[in-house]
Order: sequence, then structure tokens, then C-alpha cells
Amino acid sequence: MIAFTHIPKTAGTTLNYIFQKNFGGNLISVIHRKGSNYTYSALKNDSILYKHANCISGHSLKPFIDYKEYNSKLEWITFLRDPIKRFVSQYIHQQTGNLSNYKMGVEEWAAKYARSNWQVKWIAGEEDLEAAKQIINERFKFIGITEKFDESLEILSSVFNLDVSYSKPKMVVRDNELKNSLLLDKKHSLFEEQNELDIKLYNYVLEKYYPNQLELLNKKREPFFLSKGEETINLLMYKAKRNLIYRPFAHFTK
Repeated sequence: MIAFTHIPKTAGTTLNYIFQKNFGGNLISVIHRKGSNYTYSALKNDSILYKHANCISGHSLKPFIDYKEYNSKLEWITFLRDPIKRFVSQYIHQQTGNLSNYKMGVEEWAAKYARSNWQVKWIAGEEDLEAAKQIINERFKFIGITEKFDESLEILSSVFNLDVSYSKPKMVVRDNELKNSLLLDKKHSLFEEQNELDIKLYNYVLEKYYPNQLELLNKKREPFFLSKGEETINLLMYKAKRNLIYRPFAHFTK
């Protein structure tokens, strides 16, 4: 079963759309329960409802968690993004959103909400670069790069035989002017300091992990495409099962 841990602001929304149209009612798009992480007990409960699940995805699904008997069944994937661009994108997303508690300067935001080395922490559960590398090497079957998004999708298609075509925008930037000013101003040293380990992890994946995946593109393989009818049915089945069955089920199994 594909296990997609969705790191915020890495173009994961488009990937979730691709999973929805490929897997339909067999996709567990994790509904948040108590705590910040999707637990073993939540997965055990959801597996009762999704007996034939072949993909699970979500922000709270984390590879450092012990899912016990499910560990051997989970084929972990994620996307990494240039850490400074991801950091700035997350700040803009929250600073321009509806919640007033995020309306502050980037320095205060970074300090108050502990945004340092977000991608390392997402994978390892702590700011431990070596632990993140070990988890990647032992558990992950695929890691895409947001800056190489379409190429990464081609690799993903080769690994899992998926229809990865899409027509929706990869990411929406709420304030391009703010984004560009932040990337160009003197706060760059703050961004580098906040993302020191993330930068090392990103470069490690680019130099050591990602090139091995590129070899899959050299193998001749016919691209896989769903028919329009199959895609439409899968999207409808996904929405119906998640909203009408899974959502109330998750509420009663908190």
C-alpha cells in the first residue's frame, strides 16, 4: 500500500488529486483525529472500513511512527522542496490566511511556531538529520522533488503504474509580491539558519537518492492512462466514501 506523507507546501495537493482519480474508494485520505500524528490504532480502525485500500495519504501520516503489523505493507513516498522556498511559502500561506494568530513578521513567526528544519522533523520526528536519512534509506520507495515535479511524476508512474496526468495548478501562491520580497531581502541568513538540516537533507536526496530513481525513466514502458469514465467514477467513489462513510466513522473512533 502506498503511504504518502504529505509535507506542507510541496505540491502534495496535486499528488492527492492523482491518487483520488487512480484509487477512488480504495484511497484512505486520513481524517485528523486527536494529536498531530496518525496513530497505529487509527490505522487499525480505518483498515476495517477500507479493507482493500491500496493507498493512504495525509499530513498526519508519519514514517517515524511504528505501525506494527502494517509496517511491512506500507510503501512510503513523499515530495521534498527547496527548503527556503518551502519555508517562505508556509509563512505566506499562514500569514495571509484567516487566522489572526499568524499575522506577524517572519522572524517572530519562525520563533513562536518552531518552523525550523520542518522536512527533517516530518520524516524523523525530531531535528535529527542522520535519523531522517536512515528512515529514507530503509523505508522509502520513492521521493519526488517539487522543483522537478513533472519528471518526478514520471518516475512515480514507473514505480507504481499510475496515471499521473493532471490539469490543476501544482501550487497556489497567495502573495507573489511578498514571496519575492522575502526571498530577495536580507532575511536570507535567517532562512538558512532555520533550515540548515533541511538544506542538507534536500541536497542529500538530490545527489544520492534521486539519481537512482532516474534510471527507471530509461526503461521503455508504455505510459498508463485511465479512461475518462474510469477517472470520473473513481473521483466520485472517493468523495462519496470519504464524506458519507469515513468522516462519520472517524468521528466515532477518535
